Amino acid sequence: MSAMKRLSGLTVLPTLLSLALAACGAPATSPSNAPAESSVNSTAAPAANTSASDIELTMWTWKVAHVPGLEAVAKNFEAETGIKVAVSAYNPDEAYRTKITTGAQSGDLPDILAYWSASQFDLAQSGQLVELTDQVDASWQGNFLAGTYDTKSVISQTQYDTCQKDPKCTSKDLQVGQSFSVPMLAGTSGFVFANKELLTKAGLDPNTPPKTAEEWLTMMQTVKEKTGQAGLVTGAQNADVTHFWLFQPLLMTSCGQETYDAIYNGKDSFTNPCAQKVFSFIEQIGKNELWLPGILQTNIDPADVAFAQGKAAFDIGGTYSLSFFLQQGMSADNILSFAVPPLSGAALSTLELGASPLIDVGVTTASTHQAEAVEFLKFITTPEQAAVFAKTVGDVPAVKIPADAAQVGTAVVGLVGALSDTSPFSTSKAQVVPETQKAMGIGLQQLIAGEATVAAVTAQAEEANTAGWVAKGGVQ
Repeated sequence: MSAMKRLSGLTVLPTLLSLALAACGAPATSPSNAPAESSVNSTAAPAANTSASDIELTMWTWKVAHVPGLEAVAKNFEAETGIKVAVSAYNPDEAYRTKITTGAQSGDLPDILAYWSASQFDLAQSGQLVELTDQVDASWQGNFLAGTYDTKSVISQTQYDTCQKDPKCTSKDLQVGQSFSVPMLAGTSGFVFANKELLTKAGLDPNTPPKTAEEWLTMMQTVKEKTGQAGLVTGAQNADVTHFWLFQPLLMTSCGQETYDAIYNGKDSFTNPCAQKVFSFIEQIGKNELWLPGILQTNIDPADVAFAQGKAAFDIGGTYSLSFFLQQGMSADNILSFAVPPLSGAALSTLELGASPLIDVGVTTASTHQAEAVEFLKFITTPEQAAVFAKTVGDVPAVKIPADAAQVGTAVVGLVGALSDTSPFSTSKAQVVPETQKAMGIGLQQLIAGEATVAAVTAQAEEANTAGWVAKGGVQ
């Protein structure tokens, strides 16, 4: 996944979160202009005269790193049902989209498709996905993390109204309440990853995350003093990274949701002492020369590569960063993960994060084994199998899985443990106006480089926030 795509779709703010084989034997009918009605049975009983062992479902994805996890779950599914599932990956992204387009035209689609969450409605509109509305009952829905199935897998009234008003919307025939997929993968930013080998070399406990931001800063200093390696890295070349992935998590815990919202909405100020503490903390990282050298010329992917190579003790990213580290050859046993820790005396003692859906999975109308394909969707989204997937690939499913290292792996457990149904970010009403976003991004870069003081960056942010709300017609 490219650096820009990982950022645009996975910032902490909910308003920016929406900013990551053989084909079936029977030919499909040509896509229609309206979604097909579902005729899927509630059980996976094989068709007459067909035994389960004779059925082989096919699944496509564009995430090569997910194939081992999907295959592990498929193996378990075969052991339980006798039904095989063959998984294929096609990438990059555009090649995958083209594969689906040509497959729909030739009747060569698989039984199961993985697709970008919320974008699957385009496939549903063209008749390529089976409707699952009556299949996903309360029990099945209960498996999913809050804010996943209910936000991106079902047509809401807001989505419907927005689509009808948008001449470019391609899913106008879909109705409120319809569903054609379930979420498979979810994620969010606001996480820190530690290189356990560097912590051990520095004489630090490699298995215990810092309780406060100040303790975290001390650990960075100790690693640099004892090992000579940098304390921290992230994709700071992108002006939004430090703002969304570090400043906002710290601001939320430091100030609490009410004040956090008030600051961004122009009803409070970045001069508030709780916000000033956050600016000062970020300034201290620079003053102590703890950033990886050349940090402002380092984007997200290069930053993650540097961390995986042991060039920095800590890296700031998101749930999706972990699988990238593993792809770079880093061992999961060498990674400690935790949410950005709060400053001492913060309004919130811990940072709770809500996950946003990233990848959905659905059954194609081309499938000749739709009931069995739905059963596989149910199987892969059970907590037990979702945990198998998470432990295998180091990515967070959209399913509630236990924060148990034995079940999900030592690296994943820190991510799962910070996810919450009651994250303040999930209920935040903060609006980041474009002027503030730009000023904060540039200001924090200047703070990192030592080119501006906390007072100067604060003044820039205040001026921009005021101007932004004036442009919107005043504080609401």
